Amino acid sequence: MADPPSSGGLRKDTVKDLARIFVKAGDGGNGSVHFRHEKFAPKGGPDGGDGGKGGDVILVADENIASLVEFNFQKKFEAKNGEQGFGKKMHGKDMLDITVHVPVGTVVWEIPEEMAEADMRDREVFEEVIKTRKMIMDMKVHNAKCEVAYGGRGGRGNFHFRSASNQVPMEHDDGKPGEAKWLVLELKVVADIGIVGLPNAGKSSILKALTKANPKIAGYPFTTLEPNLGVMDVNDKRKILVDVPGVVEEAWEGKGIGPWFLRHLERCEMLLHVLAPRPVTENEEQDNVDFVAQMVKDYQIVRKELEKFGNNLPEKKEVIVVNKRELIAQDDWGRVKKEMAKQTGREVVLVSAAMSEGLPELVELLK
Repeated sequence: MADPPSSGGLRKDTVKDLARIFVKAGDGGNGSVHFRHEKFAPKGGPDGGDGGKGGDVILVADENIASLVEFNFQKKFEAKNGEQGFGKKMHGKDMLDITVHVPVGTVVWEIPEEMAEADMRDREVFEEVIKTRKMIMDMKVHNAKCEVAYGGRGGRGNFHFRSASNQVPMEHDDGKPGEAKWLVLELKVVADIGIVGLPNAGKSSILKALTKANPKIAGYPFTTLEPNLGVMDVNDKRKILVDVPGVVEEAWEGKGIGPWFLRHLERCEMLLHVLAPRPVTENEEQDNVDFVAQMVKDYQIVRKELEKFGNNLPEKKEVIVVNKRELIAQDDWGRVKKEMAKQTGREVVLVSAAMSEGLPELVELLK
């Protein structure tokens, strides 16, 4: 992944798809040094028991959790240490594992300790994190489990050190320390089709028209600040669509709300690139407005940001949907579609999400 934080980015308490946490498994209990001293066995020999195992830390994917926002408030998860051993060869109690629930789609990364408190909104720091992190698991399905920190094994009691030459062993093993790690949790939406484009192109309107989703729609930039999901039924198959915030020029450099949200497109099989002609002003004649040149320029802006982000986004199958076709003279629809396809090398369809027109042709391209 390559996603520098936005310089004008989100406040700490609003981040819902990235979290940095500390996990510590329990240490193993120490083995016991003990000798039998009973009425009829005053010198009964060593009988120190073993220490118990420390608890593990386990992550579980849970479809009932929508975001990572709770991890902005609770950042440390520590299991209990194993109990030490007792006399009479009694084993110390093993501690229970602790389970931490995360959303389905969470990718678990281990990061070096020196990055634990680093400011990941700093570009250089974030790039260093990218280089040094190690993937532990991609938790794509409900109930997937990931044991991120193993509890320490309990130490042996002195009973194990007895021998013919050592009748009074004072040796024992200390419990092994439990694993401790710093993790980055990264949530990526699990969807089939990703909807992308400039702000105000009508991405959310397309999502609403194709699915039963009810995203916020308004006539100003960045109405969508987090991914919206919808389900479309096609030929008895369910396809999940995700609408992400609008991409702006130089998003990679921190403009707008940055490119952080593009990670939600990484699992998609296809991108639906939404473009829209700009409204004609009072001083312009509709026939003289070069809608194709304007939309090709808009297309290239978004494509450039996808290429900067990488992670196979530019290589995904892509369909272009020209929304708000009512702003173009109907006689020009065929010409605009043909020229857009020629200049972008993509399949193009013209629709009006607001008027529910042209959608069947779009659905055919999304099958």
